[in-house]
Amino acid sequence: MSFPAYRLSLLLVLALLLSACGFHLRGTHTDLSHLPQPLQLVGVAPYSDLGRELRRQLREAGVRLDERAEGAGSVLRIADARSERRLLSLDARNRAAEYELSEMLRYSLRSGGQTTPQRTLRVTRLLLQPGDELLARQREERRLREEMRRELVRQLIQQLAAR
Repeated sequence: MSFPAYRLSLLLVLALLLSACGFHLRGTHTDLSHLPQPLQLVGVAPYSDLGRELRRQLREAGVRLDERAEGAGSVLRIADARSERRLLSLDARNRAAEYELSEMLRYSLRSGGQTTPQRTLRVTRLLLQPGDELLARQREERRLREEMRRELVRQLIQQLAAR
């Protein structure tokens, strides 16, 4: 066996061992099969950033979504969803230097005739404001908000899976 073939076979054996032990990347395997299907999503606009991300990750988790209340086996109600921005510090010229960004959502789940109490999820990040680069600041805040929404929805799906 040549040296490159030896490396390739070793790599294949390691990959097989990792998959056999149940290893998977965080957020890539969430089982929501215990939820009565289909799921109706209420309280979030379907074309909002949060609504699109929520629908995408629920579908990836194997959940069938239904817009009609009469056909739904369970109902995920988003009671409140907010994006907040709070000033933390100023620079020497008395301009904003640092912000705290937060994404929050309150939800409850009705399934099998029972409704869970409302729960609140929150994701918080710091945003540093460098100098006068307005476009760079806006782009960085938009990127952070997208990442925070993904994390918020990931936390929600993890909680639904733990039920």
